[in-house]
Amino acid sequence: MKASRRPGAVIAAGLAFLLPSLGLSSAALAGAGEQPAAAGGCSSGAHTLSHLGDHVYPDTGNGGYVSVHTDVHLVYDATRNRFLPGNHVDLTDRATQCLTDFSLDFERRSTANTAAGPDLRIISVTVNGQPATFRFVQPTYPGDPHGQNDPSPAAHEASQVNPVGGPAHNPLPPACSPELKSFSASKRNSQNGEQCPANKLVITPSAPVSDGSTFTVAVGYTGRPGVHTDGDGSTEGWFASSKPAGDGGFVTTEPVGTEDWMPLNDYPSAKPTYDFFDTVNAGRTVLANGVLISRTRHSPDAGFPHGSVTWHWHSAAPVASYLVEDSVGRYTLTERTADNGVKYYRAQASSLSAARQKQNLAIMKKQEDITDFESLFNGTYPFTSDGVVVGRPSASFEEEMQTMITFAGGQVDTDTLYHENMHQWWGDNVTEGSYNLTFFKEGLATLGEFLFAARTAEAAAGGPFSRAGQRAFDRSLVRQFDSTYRQKGTFWTAAPSNPTPFVLFSSPPTYDRPGTAYIALRQILGKTNFAKALQQIQRQYGGGSITEPQLEAGFRQWLPNPSAACRTRFGQFFTQWFDTAYPRGGGAHRPQITGPGLAGPGFYGKGGCVR
Repeated sequence: MKASRRPGAVIAAGLAFLLPSLGLSSAALAGAGEQPAAAGGCSSGAHTLSHLGDHVYPDTGNGGYVSVHTDVHLVYDATRNRFLPGNHVDLTDRATQCLTDFSLDFERRSTANTAAGPDLRIISVTVNGQPATFRFVQPTYPGDPHGQNDPSPAAHEASQVNPVGGPAHNPLPPACSPELKSFSASKRNSQNGEQCPANKLVITPSAPVSDGSTFTVAVGYTGRPGVHTDGDGSTEGWFASSKPAGDGGFVTTEPVGTEDWMPLNDYPSAKPTYDFFDTVNAGRTVLANGVLISRTRHSPDAGFPHGSVTWHWHSAAPVASYLVEDSVGRYTLTERTADNGVKYYRAQASSLSAARQKQNLAIMKKQEDITDFESLFNGTYPFTSDGVVVGRPSASFEEEMQTMITFAGGQVDTDTLYHENMHQWWGDNVTEGSYNLTFFKEGLATLGEFLFAARTAEAAAGGPFSRAGQRAFDRSLVRQFDSTYRQKGTFWTAAPSNPTPFVLFSSPPTYDRPGTAYIALRQILGKTNFAKALQQIQRQYGGGSITEPQLEAGFRQWLPNPSAACRTRFGQFFTQWFDTAYPRGGGAHRPQITGPGLAGPGFYGKGGCVR
């Protein structure tokens, strides 16, 4: 494990050297979770899980505890797109320090989108059943030596990059990512230096929470859920569905939009299990993670004059913050149990035309076969259910919501289904440890698309059990690699592991470049060892998250030749493909280690590494 050369370590070391005038102590450089102890050894939980120098959503996540389980109790009137009194979430957490107070992420209102953004109000907060006080504060940049209540306005500013810069030439790291009001690349830094919104819900219990104890936080709130505007100008969160009018809400939330409809610990590595007990208008369907347990009908009352239904969904598997699904609307929902016991759910907006639903269903029915195919590489499917929901709103993207993949705009396509279903292993079961590792799971999902193309070539050449078919499968992957490796211009100019919010979900650094790197890894390790590496990583990190050094180590142990020379060269491969930004042009300005049978300099026979 070469942690010293990973991006986070480089950033921290660089800041220690470049910004001594800021008073950044070694303790500040160590991470965001260390807070000064109050009397009795208790202190505030950290207001972020990011580290000093992080500039991709550095405000998200909360320290001092581990998220264990969440019960979601939505009381939702779809006709008005409103949460009614009684709406609440119960979060069960385990303290990792003695806590005088702690925080959650909750965007009550959007600073960029007042029309479609949330308009939510907290009614009550309790800790272990006792009333607790609460307040909202701005985030402070991770590792601020003056603490997370730094009185300087400069410590609470937004930026795409580090340092903030902005009109006041702020030399500090950013405290949050801006909600960009334009898709224009020329305006990507236009909001650098703006004040971060106060989206940190700080809760003070009536008595400190002891270290190691399990505690429950209940937050009651009402109002309108909505969407978050991201650092690239796109939106994610709770999309009001208005076809037909008052239909409900469609949820697709990557990377941070879950906090626009519920308070939570909003960070990829925060993964509690979930139960959903959603009470909605009669005639509406609730779609959530896991398996459907029950539906309970209720008589008409003041909140629901035409009656209501409580839907109970249960996810025994932990769910990352950006993968929590909870859509409500007029959906047709079917369920099928496969021979291996996995339940497959298919849901479509019932207002779609019969022809469109038929076309969608033909593709949705492929999910079981796609799952079986992808299991050949990744190992056993990790969850007890899988599913697809096709909603009407034109959300910014499709998303791999855990066990309930979302397709926006009323239609689904096969290539994207291969991509999002691959995510059920990569991103969902094994989650990225931070936003800088988004490339890891998007690259593997892109590999899922490449495998689909190879599978298509295999079928045309004679099928998977024929020699010709197997050769066609491998040739398809080689052609894909060679085509991508020829890219020029700006293709190689951004390092996948060092994105900005504006480019976090743009194609070359997050999708195509890492996806192509995995083809090279397959050639370096050999197809059998590559599959074994994927399956071992699933067994080792499934249900949790992974860092880049852990990812590298997971593949490195399957090198055919584990010599020191090959291990060194393998580390260089990771650095070149994932951690290096090159000048424009391609050619020499791109990774110079590829793999056997691929374009470019190979892996073996260099630096003393032989196969």
